[in-house]
Amino acid sequence: MLLGRTLGLGLVLGAVMFCACGKSSDHERRGDEAYGAGRFDQALLEYREALKASPDARVWAKAGAAAYHTGNLGVATDSYLRLAAEDPTRGEEAAEGLEMVARAAERAGDAKQLESVVIGLGAVAPQRSVGRYALSLVRKPGAQASDLVGVLPGAIAVAPDAEAVDSLLVVYAAALRETATCDQALPVFQATLRRTKVAALRTRAEEGVAACSLALGLRSEAGGKYQDATLWYAAAIRIDSSTTVGRRALIGYGDARLKLGDTIAGALAFQAVASDRVQSDSISLMARDRLSNLRAVQP
Repeated sequence: MLLGRTLGLGLVLGAVMFCACGKSSDHERRGDEAYGAGRFDQALLEYREALKASPDARVWAKAGAAAYHTGNLGVATDSYLRLAAEDPTRGEEAAEGLEMVARAAERAGDAKQLESVVIGLGAVAPQRSVGRYALSLVRKPGAQASDLVGVLPGAIAVAPDAEAVDSLLVVYAAALRETATCDQALPVFQATLRRTKVAALRTRAEEGVAACSLALGLRSEAGGKYQDATLWYAAAIRIDSSTTVGRRALIGYGDARLKLGDTIAGALAFQAVASDRVQSDSISLMARDRLSNLRAVQP
């Protein structure tokens, strides 16, 4: 009896699987017919139905091609990425498809889709150069640095001249500062500062060095590393002690010197901020409050 039930269940499951596979095969066949006739929208619909039943790499490749011909670049990108994921031996084919989509996105001026394709290409075929597309992407009006951090190194690699490299380095450093940490951004700002002779780029690089030095000083101070904090604050102050960043670094420098027992250096730092009669803001108030507290405990 048990054997009979088992055989019966096996036959039912087999019939269900055969039915599903048969439906998938039918959709793929109809998709092939539509594709051959140039009805790419219909072909894409059929291939997507086939993939619901059986996500086969062969069908992902066909779906990518059909989506490309319909101008649905997002679906084409996803399909070629799935092709590489389902069958790594077809990675080169997937990369070729992605490059085809990248060219189409570039022609259409679709920066968002081009960004997705470039990142996908980097994952599927890291040995391929994506610099051309990355450079095109970075130059698009309104491109957000934080969205481009993954493609900027490729753009830098194919920049046409030293000034273009320096300009992209500043953008890359700013993107790293926004999306990662100043530990990664600061060396790039410093490299730009060493390289460039362009005044505007030097100014942006100096601002980045100062801002990151202040951030790293605050982090060191919060972690009780007061000697390290004084060095970071000093680096920010050297750029320009009259800016908001520089004045806040002076406050931090004074706080760290006080923690190290150097009251005179701390008081001088606070005084440098408090004596500025031109700028009166919360940083000035911080300096005056600290001087008042010092006078209260050390007449």
